[in-house]
Parts: sequence; structure tokens; C-alpha cells
Amino acid sequence: MRLLGVHRLHHRKGGAEGVHLDHLALFRENGWDVAEFAMSHPENEHSEWSDYFPAQFEAESGGLIDKIKKVPRFFYSSEAGEKFEKLLDDFKPDIIHAHGIYHHLTNAILEPALKRKIPIAYTLHDYKLICPAYHFYTEKRGVCEDCRGGKQYNCLVGRCTHGSLAMDALYALDGLYQWHSGAIMNAVNAFVGPCHFITEKFAEHGFDQSKLITVPNFFESTDDEPTTPEMIAEVKAKYGRFVLFFGRLSPEKGVDHLIRACRIANLPLVLVGDGPKRAEYEQLAKDVGATVHFMGYQKGAKLWSFVEGCTAMALPSVWYEIAPKSILEAQARGKPVVTTRIGGLPEMVEDNVTGVVVKYNDTQALAEGLSRLFAKSDAEIAAIGEAARVRATSEFTRQNYYATMSALYQRLLAGQPAALPGVPL
Repeated sequence: MRLLGVHRLHHRKGGAEGVHLDHLALFRENGWDVAEFAMSHPENEHSEWSDYFPAQFEAESGGLIDKIKKVPRFFYSSEAGEKFEKLLDDFKPDIIHAHGIYHHLTNAILEPALKRKIPIAYTLHDYKLICPAYHFYTEKRGVCEDCRGGKQYNCLVGRCTHGSLAMDALYALDGLYQWHSGAIMNAVNAFVGPCHFITEKFAEHGFDQSKLITVPNFFESTDDEPTTPEMIAEVKAKYGRFVLFFGRLSPEKGVDHLIRACRIANLPLVLVGDGPKRAEYEQLAKDVGATVHFMGYQKGAKLWSFVEGCTAMALPSVWYEIAPKSILEAQARGKPVVTTRIGGLPEMVEDNVTGVVVKYNDTQALAEGLSRLFAKSDAEIAAIGEAARVRATSEFTRQNYYATMSALYQRLLAGQPAALPGVPL
């Protein structure tokens, strides 16, 4: 069998890219012939198919004139379409699995696949197909679904994307085009949601339920590196019993609430990651007198030493979080997770069993949840972490993911709907 993975990036920038790369690696391990298609980028991982990649495209770069010139390319890339068509003819995939197309690759790649009648699966890593700003969230307004029903112009009205009027207009126009043309909705055979929440949300917004299916991510990653007892001991000696956040320092993750909550609960906080809010959060920590250690971006053994050395991991998101692998990675290492009751997060953490789940966007509730967990003995916390580990390592495994995704592919190849009522994969 031959699988073609499609994503706008071919390097580990975030969770979606990690899932894309790990998905391809898993199918290679199971004997599939695998190729990939992405835009060219200096940070891309090696690919023997890179000659087929279209040129790197960044809509936001350059001056005003450059941005205006880029508008047609934002909607349609002839280069991407032509190179994709050549790749299809040379590689001859049985299945295409996309993890993100958008303006980097554009709908130009759909027609060659449709012409050759190759089934397409598409993993939903965000809400871009129904929310031009990706997240159903803006820092100014919080959770927002005003674009429901083909009203993507509200992305411009609400100034939801980059703060630039021109970019808001462009993203709103793209959202309107995608929704009313139905190009991706019609071309894709199966939309794969990593949690039930996102598949149900897309169904609410009008997507064909027979095309929507939930397949949870798995926790193992090709980026994993074993840590050492010495590294873990060093982390514990330096930071004591501490709360860990690892991920992007951006407003939808609720890190500002976490900093304030840790100050209220009098707990040290270690932030591993970087992002647009780092300077603001550093100032916030000083202003409220919180003990916060900013470690910047880490990966491999250094990252996992923080995960294995912490008392608990926290992800107090304030948006419709989907299924972050960071939670599975922490749980697989025996760590309780403190999170919020929003999006797919309650599907991943059970309150008082594998962690703590509190009201979202509520600093006091978060502080009380952290205090409740840290008031327990080390043995009690370890028992919660062990329950989390057992669930992660028994349910969210490579084997389960491969079996379910393979069954989905077989269904698509047989011309069947992705989801049949009462018929499990």
C-alpha cells in the first residue's frame, strides 16, 4: 500500500506537524510505501520527495506592495497543483492523508487527486475550515462562533487574526471562499477528529456526519529521547515540587491564569516553551510576585527531564482545545494533569482520577484545583499519575491508532463512508 502525507510544513513546529510526521513514520514501520508533500522550507526534515515541494510561501512577509502581489497566490498555487500532479503520477498513492493545506498549498492540489479518484483523509488539527482565525477564539473576545453558517466576514468585523486590517480581510475572504465553494468539504472523503468534541463541532457547523470520524492521537513520538535518573534528580533538586507547562506561550493556552493561580497557591511554576506572549508573561510574573522559571524552547531528553521531574503538568486552556499530545506525553510518564473543562480536554483527563479538571477562564478555580492536588501526599499524587499512565499507555497507543486508521483507509478504498452508524472501525 502507498500512502501520501500532505501538510504545509515538514518539520516539528507544533502539535499538528508532530502528528503528521509520526503518522508517516508509523505507516513506514508497518510496511507501507510512504511519500510526503509540503512547501519548501529551510527547517524541513529530509525527504526524498522534496524536489516536488512548491516554493515556500508566507503571506504576511514583505511590504504592502509585496503583500498585494501575493493575494492571487494566497487562494491558488499553480505551482503546488502542477508539482502535486507530477508526484501523484510518479508515486501513485492509494490514499492521501492531509494534515493542513490552507494558503500554503491551496485547493489547487485537490483537482489532481479527484481526477485520479484517490481517497483523501483529512485530520482536523484546528477549526480553520469553519473559523478563518483557526481557533474560535480571540484574546479580546474569548470563545467566539460568530462565523457559523457561512458568516466568515465576521473575521474582518471582529479583527480576529493578525491585527492588520488587510490580513483580516484576506482571511475573511478566504473563509468565505472555502465555505461557499465547498471545495475541501466535497473533495475529502473522511475528516478525522482527534477527539469527539471537534467532530461534533464540525457536524454542528454543517459538515456531513458520514465523513466525520474520531481517531485519538497516540502518545509515542519519533522525537522522544530517553532521559536519565541524574537529569531528573537535578530538575527535582533545583525546582522542588513544581507545576509544569510545556507548549506555546500564546493567549489561548491560559498561561496568564496559570501564573496568577500558582502565585495564589504559592507553587513554583516552570514554563517550557516560547511564543508571542513570553515578554508579557515575564512581566506578569514579576508584577504578581509569582515564582516562575522561563526555560524557553526545549526538546528531546531535556524536555522530558522537566516532564518526568515535575509534580504535575498544567494546561489551563481557554479555547476549544482539541487533543494536545502534551497531555498524553505527560500522562504516559505518570504525571497528573491539571486542565480546564473546555473542548476535548475533559475527554483526556478525569477529575480526581487521572488529574484535576476545573472551570476554564477562572483563575481562582485553577488555584483551588492546584492546591487540592498539591495538598496530597507524594504517594497519593503518584497513584493519580499511575492511573493516568495506565490509561495513556493502554488506550492511546501506536497499535490502536494504526489499527483504526488502517481500517478507515480500507473503508475509503472500498468506496464506503468514513462513518457508518453502529458500525465501528
